[in-house]
Amino acid sequence: MELLAVPERGMAAHGSAGVGLRAAARVMTPQDGFAVDVVRLAAGGRLGRHPTALWQLLLVVEGAGWVTGTDAVRRPVAAGTAALWSPGEEHETGSAEGLLAVVVQCRERPLPGPGPEEAR
Repeated sequence: MELLAVPERGMAAHGSAGVGLRAAARVMTPQDGFAVDVVRLAAGGRLGRHPTALWQLLLVVEGAGWVTGTDAVRRPVAAGTAALWSPGEEHETGSAEGLLAVVVQCRERPLPGPGPEEAR
């Protein structure tokens, strides 16, 4: 067993503000396969609008905020909810109060079948 330090670094890409990122897992490079990150948005933080390279799942584990997809409509998210974006989809995430989320990026859809909102 190894105990590893996973330091947080600030992220300002895509016009982002108040974002801390911990790169938790990588296989080769994120663009070629798989990545897991822990993202912290400070109160008033925003991860700026940009396209995904792969499937991207954002699972909120603490706090609340909003996410957008291609239509740029803000939809609320809170602890226990997730947003799933398809490859190439423009998206953005923000929070008035702050949030903590796990982000999984991969070539395959990370969840099987349609979710509750997609099944409607």
